[in-house]
Amino acid sequence: MKAAQPNASHNDLLQAAGEFFQAGDFDQAAPLLEAVLRNDPENFDATTGMAIIHATRGNLDLAIPFFEKAAILRPADAEAHFNLGRALADSGRLDDAAAAYRRSRDINPREEGPHVNLGNLLKDIGDMAGAAECYRRALEINPNQVLTHSNLGNVLEKQGLYEDAVAAHTQALALDPNNAQAHSNLGTAFLEQGRLEDAAAAYRRAITIDPQFAVAHYNLGNTDKYLGRVEDGVASLRRSLECDPADTKTERSLLSALLNVPGLSPEDLFAEHLAIASRQTQAIHRIDAPFANDKNPDRRLRIGYLTSDFRDHPVGRNVFPLLSAHDPEKVEVVCYADVLNPDAMTERLRATAGHWREIAGMSDARVAAMIRADEIDVLVVLAGRFDRNRPLVAAYRAAPVQVSFHDGATSGLAEMDYWLTDGYLNPADTTEQFTEDLYRLPVFYQYPPSEAAPPPGPPPATQAGCITFASFNNPAKVNAQVIALWAEVLKSVPGSTLLLKYKNWYAQPSLQGTVTERFKACGIAPGRVRFEAASDTFTQHMGRYGAVDIALDPFPFNGATTTFQALSMGVPVITLKGTTFISRMAGSLLHQVGLGDLAVDTPGAYVTCAKNLAADLERLKTLRMELRQRLEASPLCGAPAYARSIEAAYREMWRKWCCEAGR
Repeated sequence: MKAAQPNASHNDLLQAAGEFFQAGDFDQAAPLLEAVLRNDPENFDATTGMAIIHATRGNLDLAIPFFEKAAILRPADAEAHFNLGRALADSGRLDDAAAAYRRSRDINPREEGPHVNLGNLLKDIGDMAGAAECYRRALEINPNQVLTHSNLGNVLEKQGLYEDAVAAHTQALALDPNNAQAHSNLGTAFLEQGRLEDAAAAYRRAITIDPQFAVAHYNLGNTDKYLGRVEDGVASLRRSLECDPADTKTERSLLSALLNVPGLSPEDLFAEHLAIASRQTQAIHRIDAPFANDKNPDRRLRIGYLTSDFRDHPVGRNVFPLLSAHDPEKVEVVCYADVLNPDAMTERLRATAGHWREIAGMSDARVAAMIRADEIDVLVVLAGRFDRNRPLVAAYRAAPVQVSFHDGATSGLAEMDYWLTDGYLNPADTTEQFTEDLYRLPVFYQYPPSEAAPPPGPPPATQAGCITFASFNNPAKVNAQVIALWAEVLKSVPGSTLLLKYKNWYAQPSLQGTVTERFKACGIAPGRVRFEAASDTFTQHMGRYGAVDIALDPFPFNGATTTFQALSMGVPVITLKGTTFISRMAGSLLHQVGLGDLAVDTPGAYVTCAKNLAADLERLKTLRMELRQRLEASPLCGAPAYARSIEAAYREMWRKWCCEAGR
């Protein structure tokens, strides 16, 4: 093609630029468009062309002013506003992007793209209702879009509208039965309903269609874990990482799953954590700028709490008493909340915070920069490996002092300075290994009193004449070794039964079958193991303890919240304490209420303890009447003293940093 001459008309220049543009030769097109703009700065086509060239080259800072100018030049051009929205979204300016998409949609409401892109943006920032409305409007325009049906299903699931989510994913599959993503999405909707086997089948179908589909392997791994098939779950998670080695979410799920595997040594667990942390941080560049924080060791501290669990969740309930009891003269609290579905507990937590930052949809780097800008002195990363939590924010060195709290084991991160624990969870001779320095509190756990719990009744054995053992823990914790030990407990107490419940998950025939067969192999007849599978309210759930005499704790991943709930209903808990934080949680709680004798060192002692306690009906009666009061009078429910101990910990950490920074 013959290039245009310098004195050619605008139309000639634009025509030549357009030919180069269509051929993808931006190096030739750009000078011609620039020549047009030198003589005609208001030329819409040249402005739009330069915007697209810069955007395609990844130069959004250069592209956005051109897109903005194009939208000003033609304010009634829907495509101009749509293009601006895409560039703004790609640059992280989400509010501005949403406004541009809305303008494009309002100009041409029958165009599908603005509805879909606005829906995607709203989904990413946590506005699930708004996203669902956008997807529905897009489907009114084009009902044959598989991806839009799937996206609608995903946001409906996040809203808790699981039946509607299943319907949306089913519609996507009606349009494309071999769509692996749609099968995986359907599996997730099933999982949220507690239909675990249906979920596993959907994930397997996705993997059959696409054996390299990392997300489906990930989802299957978690589902197998929930079904008590922990080893299978770990294998699927490792397979997911083979397909996508850079997926940090899968690595965190693997670390979580490994906590449920019996027999792993502290050395093996530590090696897994170090290896994963090393991979996750390879591409992370720490913030180089020095901290602007005032280095006065005694001033009021700015404390940041970072989590996705500011909601009705065990971690949210654990930190609520602390946040409520913080002394505002000593600490200023900033909460960084990655919460997609706020609930009543979210609002209660928000009310306790001095400042509340919504971070859903933000990158870890951007969150770290926000924490730096807020001049946080101590960043507390809550429950790092679980849920949607963000431990890698700490890898950017977001704050001078960084603390891991309520995680299951070490973060493995060199930038995480401290690990909060207590002297029972990690005694002085602990063999568990950490990259963090251990800071031992007087007591680790803190709970609000169970406000909606019914009053404890008498032990059911006083009426039934036989003992009912129970566990309301996640089935992932009920491994073959746990079942073998619980079988010995049942054998030691003639006529006793075991009640298992967790949400509605034991409605799964395969889960019941697996558990029943494992007990049968240990000599326990099927009728001695019972299952409850109702989707209870909290009050109903707590009321279930009225049918329980003694709770049995699993291992190596103990119950913490379940232990507290059982104790608050007057039900004693027997636990086998191990050598790691996660295997000593129940013992820590029992120790605080004077029931340390129920935390034993060996499987044989576990059986003996259960047998002796089952035979001591008078003690069971006394505990039923007194245990809730003992619990609420214990350090486990002493929020003011607990907050002072945490504040003292932060102060000591801060003073140490100030001393080292001043050298």
